[in-house]
Amino acid sequence: MREKNEKPNKNNSNYGAGIEHLFYINPLTDFGIKRIFFMTRRGPDRLICFLRAFLPDIMRDVVSITFKPTELFGERESEKRVVFDIYCVTNTDKHFIIEMQRSKQSFFQNRIITYDSRVVSSEVERGDMKYNIPTVISFNIMDYDSDEFVHSEKAFHIVKLKDDENVVYSEKKVFCFLELSKFAAQNIGQLKNINFLDDKQKWAFILKNMHQMNEQDLSDEDEIFRGLFEDCRFSKLTKMEKKKYKKSLMDYYDVRDAMNVALEDGRKLGYEQGIKEGREEGREEGREEGREEGREEGRTNEKYQLTLNMLEEGLDTTMVARITGLPEVEILKLMQR
Repeated sequence: MREKNEKPNKNNSNYGAGIEHLFYINPLTDFGIKRIFFMTRRGPDRLICFLRAFLPDIMRDVVSITFKPTELFGERESEKRVVFDIYCVTNTDKHFIIEMQRSKQSFFQNRIITYDSRVVSSEVERGDMKYNIPTVISFNIMDYDSDEFVHSEKAFHIVKLKDDENVVYSEKKVFCFLELSKFAAQNIGQLKNINFLDDKQKWAFILKNMHQMNEQDLSDEDEIFRGLFEDCRFSKLTKMEKKKYKKSLMDYYDVRDAMNVALEDGRKLGYEQGIKEGREEGREEGREEGREEGREEGRTNEKYQLTLNMLEEGLDTTMVARITGLPEVEILKLMQR
C-alpha cells in the first residue's frame, strides 16, 4: 500500500504496471467518480445513499434517480456549452449536478452559477407564464484547500438564496460544497475501528482514502459499502476500463502537479512583485490604494504564471481554460508571447 502522499511516477516505465497491484481505483479521478455513482448497476442506489447522508431533508422521499446528458448547449450558437461530471433528476423532480473539483479555479463561483442557470433555462418551457423552474442542487466535491470557506472549520457547506435577515428567499437554488481535505486526520485502517460521527464522515473518508486501502482494511459493511468496494476493485475492470482509468489517473496527477508548481511559482514571481509595486505606488497615490493595486496585479501575474506552467506541463488549452477561468483566446495570446 502506498503512503498517503505517494503517487505513481508517470515518467517511469513501470507506471502502468504499478497500478496493476492496487486493490481499488482512485475515486477522485474523472473515471473514479463516474464509476462509483454512474457506470455500474448499483451506482444509482449508491448515489441516493450518498446524497441522503448530506441532504436528508431534500432526499427524504427520493427512491429513484434518472441520469441525464452531461452536456448542455445554449439556445444560441455563440453561447458557451457546459459539461457536468454527473447530472441526474430524482423522482421528486430535484435536479442534481455532481462535480468533482480537483484543483483551485479562478471564477469558480461564476462557473457553478452558470451551470446551475443553464439547467434552469433548459427546463423552462416556452409559454410558461408561471416560470415553473426546477429545484437545482449543485453538489461540489472539493479535493483541495478551499479559499471560499477558509474561515470555517466545517467540511460541508450549504449555500442558499437568503435575504438580509438570513431568511431563505428561494429553495430553488442550492449549492453544496464538501471539502475532503478536512477529513485527512484519520489513519487508514479497518473501517470498523474508525470512530465516524455520522455517514457524512464515512463517505468523505472513503472517497479520500479508498485508493490507498487494501482488502484487509475492510470489515463487515452494509450492502451499499460492500458494493462500492467491489465495483471499484481494479481487478474487476475490463481491459478497456483499465486503459481509461490509467488515462484518467494521469490527467488527475498532471492537474495536481501543474497546480502545485504554478501556485508556488506564482507566489514567488507574481504576488511578491505585485505587492512590491503596490507599495511603491502607494507612497505617491495613497498607501491603501497602492496596496490593493499591488494585490490585484499580484493575483493577475499569479494567474498568468499558473497558465504558463500548466501549458509547459502539457495540458491542453481547454483544460487550462477550465481550471484558470481565462478565455482560450487569451491563453493562445500568452502562448504566442
